[in-house]
Amino acid sequence: MTRPLAATLGLLLAVPAAADVPPAYGGTIRIALPSAPRVLDPARAVEPADLVAVRALHAPLLEIGADGRLAPGLLGEVPAPEVGGRLFRLRLAPGLRFSDGTPVTAADVGASLARLLVREPRSPHAWVALPILGADAVQEGRAASVAGLRVLSERELLVTLAFPLPEYPWALAALPAAVVSPRGAGAGPFALATQDGREARLAANAHHRRGRPFADALVLSGPDARGAARALRAGALDLVLRPEPAGGVAVGSTPPFLATVAATSPRLGAGAVAVRRVLAALDRAALGRLFARGPVVPLETILPPAVVPGAPPRTEGGPAGPLPPRLVLLIRAGAPDQRALAERLQVKLFDHHVRASVDEEPPARFAARLASGDYDVALVPVPILALAPAVAAGEVAYAVRGPAAARRAMAALAGAPPAEAPARLATLARALEVVPLVATGLRASATPALQGVAPRPDGGVDPGDLWLLGGGAR
Repeated sequence: MTRPLAATLGLLLAVPAAADVPPAYGGTIRIALPSAPRVLDPARAVEPADLVAVRALHAPLLEIGADGRLAPGLLGEVPAPEVGGRLFRLRLAPGLRFSDGTPVTAADVGASLARLLVREPRSPHAWVALPILGADAVQEGRAASVAGLRVLSERELLVTLAFPLPEYPWALAALPAAVVSPRGAGAGPFALATQDGREARLAANAHHRRGRPFADALVLSGPDARGAARALRAGALDLVLRPEPAGGVAVGSTPPFLATVAATSPRLGAGAVAVRRVLAALDRAALGRLFARGPVVPLETILPPAVVPGAPPRTEGGPAGPLPPRLVLLIRAGAPDQRALAERLQVKLFDHHVRASVDEEPPARFAARLASGDYDVALVPVPILALAPAVAAGEVAYAVRGPAAARRAMAALAGAPPAEAPARLATLARALEVVPLVATGLRASATPALQGVAPRPDGGVDPGDLWLLGGGAR
């Protein structure tokens, strides 16, 4: 894991700090995102803007260090696999508190993992908890509690998995594994002050485990690309994280971790193989250049190259039926890149004498149709939040085919040597009946006064490290 993750660090360059000037406390940092944050729950956030806000408000159990390795977070140590990779002891660091001042306990950790399995509304991040023993029984309504979660003390939780997965600590480093208090408070560097449809205002959390952040407050908003660029030039913004460049100091790009795969529906029958062969033959690099507004890389496997470098053989086994004369392309509403990609696929399919219409659905309706097979080809965007191939493969499988497929995917990749991962992912793609397309990221532009914009191997920036020259005095 270390080598590909370390390679992503060059994609987001730190804003040069003024020579010999120590970090300053104070001020409000104003950040423009692709949209105003709306979902601030780590169990439900999937949009880029929401994930930025969640990182500011909540803390994962483990961190990913600058070298791409796991490091302690809320846990005081990285848990070692026991019993052949089926058991992990999670020990909290001492003295942890949520932003509301209440202590963080092992019971809170267990409850936060268990709530990912709630049936209604279903969390898009249940993959974090699916490997735990008894997770399937909870999801299916056969049990009220997760058998594999056992609180040993105020600071220790025993996690037993249903199958060996030595990479499971990488799931604990993902944002959805953040611990949330019974009242919804987080343990991140900031706490929510106010939120409306235009912006979210966050205040410094004095109880943060590393001490209060440098900035007194963050303001997260979602102006359009032109508005963000104008505001940055006028000094009304400090940082822009959007697909488009916005001027100012060009900080760089976040690693492209939003993967888009094309899934074919079982209702196509034998024709699904023929459709996937047409899609697999597309020039993914050209496809990305034509439609993506931000940084983009072609997907050689179902995971971004920062997670799994290398290209597997592109073969689609089995007999292929004739191409259907008409197809329905299902996409999720509110994602302009997905609409543009679908339109490009329409053109490519038309070259093969296939007429394709595009159905654009809001997220809930999109998920329902995807689960029921009510489509011919679906473009499924998946934010890759766990950076171990075995766990990330479960993310994609869960998004496309549901819980059982996610567990099979993680078990199939568990313990795989890096050299074997591309071939195993190719086998998994055929089993999931998907074709990998592209992965996208965001560009970062800042004012010269903003400091501490440092690369994160898992994408984005750490809001707690941001500071303003002079403490924000303007």
